[in-house]
Amino acid sequence: MNDASGNTWLTAFVMKSFGSAKRYTFIDQTVVDQAKAWLGQQQQANGCFASVGQLFHTDMQGGVNDEVTLSAYITAAMLELNYTITDPVVNSSLTCLRNAYTQVNATYAKALLFYTFTLAGDQAMRNTLISDLDSKAIISGGRRYWSRVNDGSVTDSLEIEMTSYVLLAVMSGPQLSAFGLGYSTSIVQWLSQHQNAFGGFASTQDTVVALQALAKYSVATYSPAGAVTVTITSPSGVINTFNINQSNRLLYQETQLEEVDGDYNVKAEGTGCVYVQFTLHYNIPPSPDRSSFIVSASASGNCRVPKPSLTVTVTVIYNGKRPTTNMVVIEVRPLSGFTADKTSVTLSNADPNSADGVVKRVDEIEGNVIIYLDGLTKGIEKEYTLTIVQDDRVENLQPGIVKVYDYYEIGDVAVTEYPSPCLVQ
Repeated sequence: MNDASGNTWLTAFVMKSFGSAKRYTFIDQTVVDQAKAWLGQQQQANGCFASVGQLFHTDMQGGVNDEVTLSAYITAAMLELNYTITDPVVNSSLTCLRNAYTQVNATYAKALLFYTFTLAGDQAMRNTLISDLDSKAIISGGRRYWSRVNDGSVTDSLEIEMTSYVLLAVMSGPQLSAFGLGYSTSIVQWLSQHQNAFGGFASTQDTVVALQALAKYSVATYSPAGAVTVTITSPSGVINTFNINQSNRLLYQETQLEEVDGDYNVKAEGTGCVYVQFTLHYNIPPSPDRSSFIVSASASGNCRVPKPSLTVTVTVIYNGKRPTTNMVVIEVRPLSGFTADKTSVTLSNADPNSADGVVKRVDEIEGNVIIYLDGLTKGIEKEYTLTIVQDDRVENLQPGIVKVYDYYEIGDVAVTEYPSPCLVQ
């Protein structure tokens, strides 16, 4: 997203990414230093950083806790790039974070502070934070994780992110008493359970933090010796064998399992650590909308002309638990045989005095229109229109699909369909 005012969180993220990538490719250090200097200009008198620009991760927005979270993220990014605690910007920010700690209640914020003070080498704050976080840990089946609420709800990206920060902090500093490798392993077991078939997690940000944490754990548990044989036995007795040794330990191995129903047996023999994942792919029709979003869609236009031009209207209301969303994405799949005009996307009921629901960017990917919104306020209806034009006539035309989701809260998603008006004209 482009924002003329700049963006503190995004600048820190890019600075961190560029600085880390320098080991593998040429990155002009001037770019990193300029980003750090710009962030320093956003530092307030108390040492924390001002939130400049639109931040799409709402857990880093507004209020004392969110200001602290944003400042902790920026400070951690600088410390990762070897800016020391004697650096004026870093030192001032750490002072602000220490002063603000007693006001912090959110588990996510405490997890991020734990990592930041670990990088800063502040053992007193580390001990305080790990004790606090450990009391809030949820243990299930030997797996350890952290959550915003203990209601057994579906895991969201923020839970993966905060759990990853705790693992990063534990693995990044001197070993804490009673929080050794076994403690870290219980966290890794939970994180691994939520890794998808492509190696990622629920969103971009939780994937970045989780992979960084898992990499730290892998370094700590690496052994130059050992070999493991993994045997997978299907319900009917078909056997698949994987041999993992030092020559192929980084090689991804997979096989297709033909039997869907039944129990598979997994047996590992040897010495070492391997990661085994089962993935099941299937398709289901959209379920009744129980999402935080209420979405409807329709298409209208004159179907009596040779190549009809239709207007697709999408209405969205956020009705979740939060006052506002993160960045919201609307994906519109045109009717078969139709092409979408991405330049036609319009917010029909825009409020000139509000940025709520403003379209920040529109992409076209494989024929689908991807609309990025600044965010939505709870209970406020927003209406968007776009034009689709028929290129080819298609028999038995099926409805188009509209999907709306919160970019950082992947569980907040709604799907609806819109039929072609040309079927009834």
